[in-house]
Amino acid sequence: MKILVEGHSYDAALVRDICRDFETATDDGKIKVTKVGYYFNSIINDCVLCLPKVVSDAFGGTVLGGLSPENLINVFTPENRLGEEQTTFVRSFSLWSYRTISTYARLNPDSSIVTKSGASETAVDFDAPEGTLLDVILDIIHFYNANRDYFIYIIRNLHTGYERINWQKTIRAKTPIFQDGQPYYTEVVNRRKLIDFDEELMIIFHSILHYISTELGLAVQLEYHYEPITGARFESYLDGVGLIRLNAIKYKYFSDKDIRLWNLCRAFFLKTAKIQEKKDICDYLLISNFEIVFEAMMDALISDTDLPEMLRNQKDGKIVDHLFKFRSPIDGREIYYIGDSKYYSIGSSIGDNSIYKQFTYAKNIIQYHFASLTSKNLDERGYRDPLTEGYNFTPNFFISAFIPDTLSFEVSGLVLRDFSGNRAEEEKHRIFHFENRLFDRDTLWLSHFDINLLYVMSLYAADDQTEQSTFKEQFKSKVFQATFGLLKSKYTFYSIKPFSQTIEEFVKQNFYLLHGKIYNKPDGTLILALENGYLENDGLLEKLRKVSHVTIFH
Repeated sequence: MKILVEGHSYDAALVRDICRDFETATDDGKIKVTKVGYYFNSIINDCVLCLPKVVSDAFGGTVLGGLSPENLINVFTPENRLGEEQTTFVRSFSLWSYRTISTYARLNPDSSIVTKSGASETAVDFDAPEGTLLDVILDIIHFYNANRDYFIYIIRNLHTGYERINWQKTIRAKTPIFQDGQPYYTEVVNRRKLIDFDEELMIIFHSILHYISTELGLAVQLEYHYEPITGARFESYLDGVGLIRLNAIKYKYFSDKDIRLWNLCRAFFLKTAKIQEKKDICDYLLISNFEIVFEAMMDALISDTDLPEMLRNQKDGKIVDHLFKFRSPIDGREIYYIGDSKYYSIGSSIGDNSIYKQFTYAKNIIQYHFASLTSKNLDERGYRDPLTEGYNFTPNFFISAFIPDTLSFEVSGLVLRDFSGNRAEEEKHRIFHFENRLFDRDTLWLSHFDINLLYVMSLYAADDQTEQSTFKEQFKSKVFQATFGLLKSKYTFYSIKPFSQTIEEFVKQNFYLLHGKIYNKPDGTLILALENGYLENDGLLEKLRKVSHVTIFH
């Protein structure tokens, strides 16, 4: 297997044969892979995987923590100079990348960014896997790893009784040596247990596994019980003998697993035969815009599906990446959380245009909410307090991918970016019309989260609904806590209780003084939010304490 990286400039001489007949971009003698995914190159008789550019650092010079993209081309060959841990990770990441793309293609069959080959769409027998040769190979490996007990059972049945002596055949066929009147047989006939399962299928299957492991570089922990078919003889199986032998023994199998095993072997030979026939790149599954795949992954993992379509597809043509309902950090009522996925090289910052659009998403959703309440197109959310005319805070965030130093697929690594040491970047992530007014509808803040790409890919491609649901709830809670923390770090919150007036009277009398700074919660608690660092806050608090109890609100 060969490994290439999307967008990297390779010397033409280095990858010309690998990229033969494959769509690439060329510039000044360099070749760039422009798509992500898999293809089988029959010229070099090998699989080629193109990894997404997110594995590259911000400058595109190194990948996966300091490796050169050129190092990855032949990473699974004996000449590879990478360490065992690095090689193992590259193999895992490559296969998860492909499984991610394959899952996206399956869930989005009409997507314009997906390109599939005709060879990959050939129909096979019942329960045989569809897709590319690599799909079949991954199914074979999965079946082998998931059914160790099945193989142990078969092996035990095949070999139990081999050493027992068949005395009837031994007496009939062999000549004994007599000593003291007693016959002694120096040669005996062993009894072979007769079973319904033909050993030939097991030999073929293990030979395929051996080929996958040794020729394609895919790790398979083989426990050999058979001498595999190799070399020129296995090449003949790829050229048609394999299908002939499988068809000859087809009717020996009746159990579901036996049939599944036979179908997997047949699918493998069908795919390889199609590829050999065409002698060009005819087996492939490729994605032209991986950023759409990343967006789809995150959307599947964090968005709610039961939301009004008008919120996602806005009237000005903007499409919100991610949207879900969760409790507000201000008053606990349900409110919309707005997210946007960013597929950049690791460490890259968000552009000004993207930030502007994200603020616009929030403004549109707030506006659509109020414009639609009368027509009941939207269910009521806690966006505005009618007493104070204060607006609830609208959580809004970006999410980008990274690859952790641990190279772990097991943890999300979800973390909030800290802009506290970068005033310019912090200011980019907020807008307002009036200073020091949190509850004004035009006061908006943006958060930015990073998440472990390895975890996201494995969670998405594994398609475990229970695990995905658990992650969704954990993600919502994490964003809520981060939003709550953002507000607590930027503002000081107070509870106000008038001495002699009702809350309604107090708000009316001090409306112009407190507009945009106060919000009345559903339980009747009047809260005041003052942005830290404003000298005017001290004077305001002094005035309020003359007519009300003012206490820190937690």
